[in-house]
Amino acid sequence: MNIVKYIFWLVAFLMGVIAAYVVPEETMSIGAKFIFVGAWGAVLGFVFYTVCSRQIEAIENDFNEVLNKPQPKVTQLVSVRPQDETKNSLPPGAISVAEALKQPVPASIKKLDAAALKVGFPLEAWNSFKQGILRNRPFTEVIDAMQKLLPELFPDASGVLYMYGGVQTELSQIFRFGPNVISDETVMPAECASFNTGDIVVTDYSSPEVSGGCTHLHHRPKGVAICAPIEGLEEHFGILTLQVDKLPETETKEYWQAKVSVIATAFGLYVANQDLSMRFEQHSIRDVLTGLFNKRYMEESLNREITAAVRHKSPIGIAMVYPDAIPAVQKAQGRHAVEQLFWELGQRLPSYIRGEDIPCRYSDDVFCVIMPGADLQITRTRAERIRHEISQLQIAYGEGILATTLSVGVAVMPTHANDAGSLIYTAEASLQMAMQSGGNRVVIADALMK
Repeated sequence: MNIVKYIFWLVAFLMGVIAAYVVPEETMSIGAKFIFVGAWGAVLGFVFYTVCSRQIEAIENDFNEVLNKPQPKVTQLVSVRPQDETKNSLPPGAISVAEALKQPVPASIKKLDAAALKVGFPLEAWNSFKQGILRNRPFTEVIDAMQKLLPELFPDASGVLYMYGGVQTELSQIFRFGPNVISDETVMPAECASFNTGDIVVTDYSSPEVSGGCTHLHHRPKGVAICAPIEGLEEHFGILTLQVDKLPETETKEYWQAKVSVIATAFGLYVANQDLSMRFEQHSIRDVLTGLFNKRYMEESLNREITAAVRHKSPIGIAMVYPDAIPAVQKAQGRHAVEQLFWELGQRLPSYIRGEDIPCRYSDDVFCVIMPGADLQITRTRAERIRHEISQLQIAYGEGILATTLSVGVAVMPTHANDAGSLIYTAEASLQMAMQSGGNRVVIADALMK
């Protein structure tokens, strides 16, 4: 009954809100509308509270009347059989409870109890796996916990965890467990029926009606096999597959399917969360257009590298890079062509430097490369290579071609600067000199001193 009253109150409140919304602002200001809605809710709430309080009071009164009502006397039955007769009242061949408890437990019962204990749920291993997921522990730590849990959760079974590697066209083995090899180290997603159906697939090879199923389980197509997709947030990350020749006597296929479902679902959500966190981190340090590191990450990295350089007394070079053709491309082909040029440069720039160098997008039109451990000669050589390689590019764009030369400013610490701020300032000043000198050149900070 209270639910009905609550729904009635909610409908009345919404009607008041709608009425306040449709009234023109010329008639009632926004502030007055908020005051009206608040007053309307307060009045309806008071009415609802009053009605419910009266109903509760009536129920309490009825309950008190029942409690205070005189109860009929209960007749107590007393056995009239003599006590000595009850001792010998068992049927022929029966024994008393005390004698039954003294009897030894049959071997079959002991064996059944041992089997039940053996297939009990492994709480310790499960808690380790669960805590790793809930606390968002590193991937390797969760994988280790999962690798310990599965053999205890699925006794005598063999299994494989597959996940995508560098490409989305094949699944690679992360780990395997159990006594038997049931599948290859890499499989195609289409080889597993769970990938095609998006659900857990149970295959009972002892059934004569079995046909098709997971073709990647060709190493041991016997007993019962279960494959489950590793999914989360509408993305597919891998497959958990296992096979057992014979299920334990105390467990069923449905129970194993439920256990596989719990593991696959929990792990899938964990992987999805890890993937989402990694994407967020990448977006927070990467430039959206070029894929290079952004200015904030560049400044943090430069401070970190300079600290290490000072500690180890090693040099650090920096190159500021400007595409000379930006104004011409902007005028002739528009801003979209300039963005396409930036994207192309962002894809190619990392291939012209070392793996430890840090390529960044410093501003809208300027790239920056931090070169830890590079002295003046090494920094100049890499800057010249970047300039030369980019000047050879011919990028198809619509019916035209995108091409550009580069102006590059180079500075090195401690030759030209003693801290991050002065190093960036010196490199920017060198870049400006390269641009003002006609572009398509590398200017060293030495020219500023001259």
